[in-house]
Amino acid sequence: MAIPSKRPRSESRSPSPSSKKQKPVPTTRFLILSDTHSHKLATYPAADVLLHCGDLTDDGSPSSIRSALLELSKAPCPLKLVIAGNHEISLDATYWASEGGAESQHAEARSLVFGANSLAAELGITFLSEGTHTFSLEHGAEFKVYASPFTPRHGSSAFQYQSKEDRFNASENTPAWSENVSTEPSRIPDGVDIVMTHGPPQYILDGTGDGRSAGCEHLRRAVARVKPRLHCFGHIHGGYGAQRIEFTGAEGEEDGMKPLEKEWVGKNQAKRKGFSCLSPESLERWSRGGQMLCVNVTIMDAEGEATNMPWVVDMELPARG
Repeated sequence: MAIPSKRPRSESRSPSPSSKKQKPVPTTRFLILSDTHSHKLATYPAADVLLHCGDLTDDGSPSSIRSALLELSKAPCPLKLVIAGNHEISLDATYWASEGGAESQHAEARSLVFGANSLAAELGITFLSEGTHTFSLEHGAEFKVYASPFTPRHGSSAFQYQSKEDRFNASENTPAWSENVSTEPSRIPDGVDIVMTHGPPQYILDGTGDGRSAGCEHLRRAVARVKPRLHCFGHIHGGYGAQRIEFTGAEGEEDGMKPLEKEWVGKNQAKRKGFSCLSPESLERWSRGGQMLCVNVTIMDAEGEATNMPWVVDMELPARG
């Protein structure tokens, strides 16, 4: 699907040398956020693509989902991609039923987000089911995104799995102590540009207030295998920020991923601008390749206050084939 884009952009730094007739693909701007929990942002920066990594709501009711969709529709982004989080409980049929929720309310919630006649579609929002999706933008770029709302079980909530269960890899990539429960949609395939999950991979922006690492080791193994350019997530409010991961391929690194220093975020400056972003130096180095940018984009902080800003990431994408 071709998506119109109205934001002025700079041209790509790396036009293809193979054809003088081919125009360089402009840089694509992503506005990325998560864990808004029914909070309304003061402003939404303009971007080509909005990515919301789940927990739009606090109570997960159909009425809250409706309100959250109406709020997101204000963002000046031609393409808006959204996934559920563990708080969107009325969208998880199994969990909703286990809590005594009415089947009619689950059906109502799904009708709000999925289908050509849904409220989401009416508002120009694409609610992604678990799996891999490809999008073409009007300025000529194309990207492939893997999306999943699932997180390791912690307490009682929606879209969860046992920590021993690997849903992101094929059985040959699952260790003997784990149980492979993957399906064709849930496995992260090679060739994706962006991985968009509700929760983080293990040891990357996943620290909790009590010092635990709450990320998923199976998800980490999957992104180490796939090597996406960008992995965005939320869920762990104390992990807000950005970190570049270098793919070393070195024998000394257990999974070939070397975490670099966490990106510095000036919170006052971010509040003035309405977003956080990489420094020019970090952006330039990441754009050269060989690294994955991970961003934990929780708007709610560890105290449950909406003090964090969304992230803006400018990314060079391949031309539409």
